[in-house]
Amino acid sequence: MALKREELESALVTDPFNLGHRLAYAHLLLDGGDAQAALTQFELAERQRIDADTLSGKAQALLALKREGEALVAYVAARQHTGFEPIEALEHLAQRAQPASAPALSLVRPAENVAALRPQPPQQVRFADVGGMEELKKTLRLHIIEPFLRPGLFAKFKKSGGGGILLYGPPGCGKTMIARAIASECNASFVSVGISEVLNMWMGESERNLAQLFEKARAQKPCVLFFDELDALAFSRSKAQSEHSRTIVNEFLSQLDGFERDNRDVLFLAATNMPWDVDQAMKRTGRFARQLFVPPPDEEARRHIIDIKLRDIPVEGIDVPALVAATPHYSGADIDGLIDLAKESTLHDILAGNPERPIGPADMAYALDLMQPSTVEWLKTARNLVRYSGSDDSYRDVEKYLKKTKFL
Repeated sequence: MALKREELESALVTDPFNLGHRLAYAHLLLDGGDAQAALTQFELAERQRIDADTLSGKAQALLALKREGEALVAYVAARQHTGFEPIEALEHLAQRAQPASAPALSLVRPAENVAALRPQPPQQVRFADVGGMEELKKTLRLHIIEPFLRPGLFAKFKKSGGGGILLYGPPGCGKTMIARAIASECNASFVSVGISEVLNMWMGESERNLAQLFEKARAQKPCVLFFDELDALAFSRSKAQSEHSRTIVNEFLSQLDGFERDNRDVLFLAATNMPWDVDQAMKRTGRFARQLFVPPPDEEARRHIIDIKLRDIPVEGIDVPALVAATPHYSGADIDGLIDLAKESTLHDILAGNPERPIGPADMAYALDLMQPSTVEWLKTARNLVRYSGSDDSYRDVEKYLKKTKFL
C-alpha cells in the first residue's frame, strides 16, 4: 500500500538515505503540482544513484517548471539506463529540439551524443588552481596526498592513507577550495558535509545523520569526507549548554575512532574559523590530530586571484603589483569584494551619463578606500591566544605568520 505524504516525510526524517522513500515522496510532490519541491527531492536522490526513474522524474519536474532545455538533458540521459520508459510530453520536447534535417531521436542514442547532453560534473579543483601557499601544499602533499597515491612506499614505513586533518584560519581564505583540491589530487571521491545535513531538532536524529554520512564515505573508498564549520558540529563540551551538543560530539568521536568499522582509505578533513571552540578531544591522535593553519593569501596568491578576477572584464591602467602590495591580510573573498566595488564605481559613472569606459585606477582607489580586510578581527583574536597560551603550542603556525607579517 502506498504511503501518504506525512508518512513518507516521517520515514525520511528517520532514514534520509532511503532512496525508495525519497523517490516515492518526489513523485507524490510532482503529482500534487509542487514541481519545485519535487525537483529538490529528485536532485537529492540523484546524489545517491543515477538511474532511469530518478532522471525521468527530474526531467518531468523541470518541464513543469518550464525549464525545457534542462529537462531535455535529463530525459536523454535517462534513456541510457535500464528500466527507461518513454514519457509522451518529453518525447514531443525531444522531437521539437531536433533540427528538421536531422533524424528523430531514437530510444537508444549513440553514447557520444548522450555525453554531449548529459549534465557534466563540476570542474575539478587541483593544487595548480590554488595560487601561492606553497608550504601548505607541500605539507598536504606529504601527509595526505602521497599516502593515497603511493600506498606501497608508505606501507614500508607503516603509514597508510586516511586519518584526520583540521584546516583552520580566517574566513574566506580558501579552506573549502583546498579540501576539494586535496580530493582531486588523491583521485578520491569527495563527500562534503554541511551543518544542515547533520543537525536535526529531534533527539537522536543528528547522531543518526552523522553515522549515515560516515557510512556513505566508507562505501566510496578512497574518499575524502569533509566537514565544514566543524565548530558547529563539535562544539567544545566544556562550553556547551545543551546535552544534545554533547551527544553529537560523542557520536562524532566514536565514528572517527572507527570501532567495529574500517576507516582505512577514508580521509577526514574539516575546516573551521574558530578552532578554539572545537572540542579538545577532536584534536587527539587518531582523530583530527593534525591541525593546519590556512593563512590569508600571500602575495603570489593575491596576484593569482586578482588576475583571475580581472580576466575577461574591461580594465585599463590597473597596476596589479601595486594592488597586490596594497592588500595585505586580504582574504580571497575580500579581493572579490574589492573588485566588485571597483565595478560598481565604473557602472555608476556610466549610468550617470558619462561615456562608457573600462575600470580604471580611480575606481580601484575608490574601492580600496572603502574596503577593509575581514581577517583582521580573526588575527587579533589569534594574537591574544598566542600571547596568553603559555606552553600550549597549538597555534605555532599562527604565531609564525603573525611574526612574519609583523602583526604580533
